[in-house]
Amino acid sequence: MALDKKNLTLRVITAVFWILVLIAAFYWGGIPFYILIAGASLLSFFEYHRMMVHMGKEIPSILCLVGGVLLFANKILGLHYPWSMILIPVIIAMGIQMVLRYPKMDFTDLGLGIFGLFYTFVFYIYFLEIRNFPNGFFWLMLSMVLIWIGDSSAFFVGSSLGKNKLSPNLSPKKSVEGAVGEVVFTVAAAVLAGVIFRHYTAVQGVLLGLLVSLGAIFGDLLESSIKRSAGVKDSGNFLPGHGGILDRFDSALLVIPLVYFYILYVIFA
Repeated sequence: MALDKKNLTLRVITAVFWILVLIAAFYWGGIPFYILIAGASLLSFFEYHRMMVHMGKEIPSILCLVGGVLLFANKILGLHYPWSMILIPVIIAMGIQMVLRYPKMDFTDLGLGIFGLFYTFVFYIYFLEIRNFPNGFFWLMLSMVLIWIGDSSAFFVGSSLGKNKLSPNLSPKKSVEGAVGEVVFTVAAAVLAGVIFRHYTAVQGVLLGLLVSLGAIFGDLLESSIKRSAGVKDSGNFLPGHGGILDRFDSALLVIPLVYFYILYVIFA
């Protein structure tokens, strides 16, 4: 019991500390925000690479890093080069590396490397993109709060009412009832935020809540599938009591890009 209390205390302290750091960086923007997101992205890539090693895969990791660093440099330095000018040459170079190293590096390794480039670098760039919107702090905080509300709702509803497994092969603890609770409470919270802050309509709030809740559910399951394939429990151990960076950002990595396009083409349309 003492060990459980110790672990719980560690989890709470870690969570509170990093939530405060996240909120402060979101609010200040600029260099502190760029450092936080770029650091999370880089650590996520190292965790992803570690899982690929566990799977016995040899992805083009150096080129992934080069591509990711160039993407962040392009954004942070305000160079405004099209992403395609970075991604296409890097992906071509990955293909050439696979050909030269085949069969030690095969097409599966290439595909996993390209996925890793997008999953751990490109998706994180959308944090920066949303922060640059008008009321960017509001949109980022709203997205994260909706994810946290949905995650908490899934836990409590699933714990009390859960009977049917949502995806037993990937996440045995998740239930259909918990997922439904996550969708319902996330939608309700999104509509309520719209009423309070008046940045969007109730209908737009419903659609936003659906987008965030479904994106969060599948983002969590996607990372679970990677860990299952790699045979690891957590993506890393950077966050005491919580696992790795990917374990904490798995939902957001799908939600944030979706929210970016929703804001751009629906809210701001």
